[in-house]
Amino acid sequence: ITCPGVLLKDKEELYLSVSVLGQNKKTRCVPAVFPLLFQEKLVFEKVFADVVDPGDLVELLEFDTAVLELIQLIPPVGKILAMYEENTRDFLFPDPKLTCGHHGLDRQILMKRSSSFTGIAPKLRFSTTSLITESLLSSGTSPIQ
Repeated sequence: ITCPGVLLKDKEELYLSVSVLGQNKKTRCVPAVFPLLFQEKLVFEKVFADVVDPGDLVELLEFDTAVLELIQLIPPVGKILAMYEENTRDFLFPDPKLTCGHHGLDRQILMKRSSSFTGIAPKLRFSTTSLITESLLSSGTSPIQ
């Protein structure tokens, strides 16, 4: 996360909280000096047991929201400095670009800063990789699914 020219007045550490597919994960804490380097992989897995048609999966992802929050460990519960929110489909599968490369690699987004955060909006650089697999689920009631 970059934010040129911004110095944080509070010196408590920061972390990135990511909520997607109904799950919440946090990065490790880093010192309160930009640029913030997390360099971590956060893995989210979700089984959609009742989805057969890929179009239905797309629809479910459009109704889910991915939320990223930059949080500083200011007591008592931490302070959200900036956030980003987008439907999960667009977050995981960004629009095709005219340049070569893989979708989701080396993306950059501007986070929306909170009212208590002074300076320019932080820019988050990240990549996503998605894997969708088909699986057979077994239940005691039906031998074929």
